[in-house]
Amino acid sequence: MVSIASTFKALCLSFLFIAVASRPTIRPKVFNVRRYGSRPDGKTDNANTMGFAFVNNSRIKDITSLNSKMGHFNFFSVHRFNITGVTITAPGDSPNTDGIKMGSCSNIHISNTNIGTGDDCIAILSGTTNLDISNVKCGPGHGISVGSLGKNKDEKDVKHLTVRDTVFNGTSDGIRIKTWESSASKIVVSNFIYENIQMIDVGKPINIDQKYCPHPPCEHEKKGESHVQIQDIKLKNIYGTSNNIVAVNLQCSKSFPCKNVKLIDINLKHTGLEKGHSTAM
Repeated sequence: MVSIASTFKALCLSFLFIAVASRPTIRPKVFNVRRYGSRPDGKTDNANTMGFAFVNNSRIKDITSLNSKMGHFNFFSVHRFNITGVTITAPGDSPNTDGIKMGSCSNIHISNTNIGTGDDCIAILSGTTNLDISNVKCGPGHGISVGSLGKNKDEKDVKHLTVRDTVFNGTSDGIRIKTWESSASKIVVSNFIYENIQMIDVGKPINIDQKYCPHPPCEHEKKGESHVQIQDIKLKNIYGTSNNIVAVNLQCSKSFPCKNVKLIDINLKHTGLEKGHSTAM
């Protein structure tokens, strides 16, 4: 996942870019970016469908985004924003086609939305707080991801996230928090609630990865533990199936161990012949 600075740069390359606005409403539209020469191969171009920066007290409703060139909806420094009734679609093998990506945002509500992409359904980056996600269907894709975090200097805490009444279907990950080893920022990830979530044939339904390295060897790999503190996380009533023998992976930093992570009523079954299990490090 890219830094906040590069996220803002990507915003300026969006098919539709809205900046410094208050109370705009976009509804209802269908945007099929293939009509504008898009190819979802991660190589042809670097434009996103929509970008919002420094936008307050606004919403998008009943919009469909098809086959984005890169990410579909990017948000930077957006506050008090509602997203509802949105459909996001891209091939499962299309790289870097994040559904909704946000950094330095607050008081965002995402509800009644269907997302299927080749990357994160929702990506939550540095400085985002007070995010409420409900009644979202995710798949295909890489799940709802916090991060990656810690790679760059001057990153900010990510706090107060709620994900509830959500379904992950055929995704590589479900609930995911990822931070870099030997991270450049000492930040806190805290006060998360995940509740009433169904997993259907998900690779890693619950995945806390504080040794994140997407394309080894990584610059920070084997140089030390992550400096991102993960704490006060509650996961309740998480159920369904996993196609991976390890359904719950808690790979926390040895220097800043996870604190107060609660798993309540977790019922995940392996779809293969072997009995599934969880790992904690």
